[in-house]
Amino acid sequence: MTASKTIDLEFAEIEVYEHFVVSTIKEGVTFGKKYLQQLFEVFSTYYKDRPFVSIANRAYDYTIDPNLLSNYKHPELLGIAVVCHTDAAKKTALFEQKFYDGQFEIFDSIEEAKEWSLQLLGDHLKNAGL
Repeated sequence: MTASKTIDLEFAEIEVYEHFVVSTIKEGVTFGKKYLQQLFEVFSTYYKDRPFVSIANRAYDYTIDPNLLSNYKHPELLGIAVVCHTDAAKKTALFEQKFYDGQFEIFDSIEEAKEWSLQLLGDHLKNAGL
């Protein structure tokens, strides 16, 4: 699978695929509402009226306001996969998972996250009768 488009934003690199998006937040970023709005704009542009999964590639250390996870959800988002490359990143993701009311899974590799994303989408389409 190859990304159909790569978008370089001030705070992240976004890879757009047909059924999921992979975001790599840059080192040291404090991810707040302003950045979430920019991310949602990308989601709305490429996944308008189409379900998708967001894969967060935790390649770098950054901070996210966990309240964003409980207070804001894109309408087409089926779930969040977080790929952790360190134990510290995994501990952070486990903490963030408590705030998200929906599908939120933690993985050791991008490939595992992509497979889960496609399975989640397939289950969603089957349940929707499509």
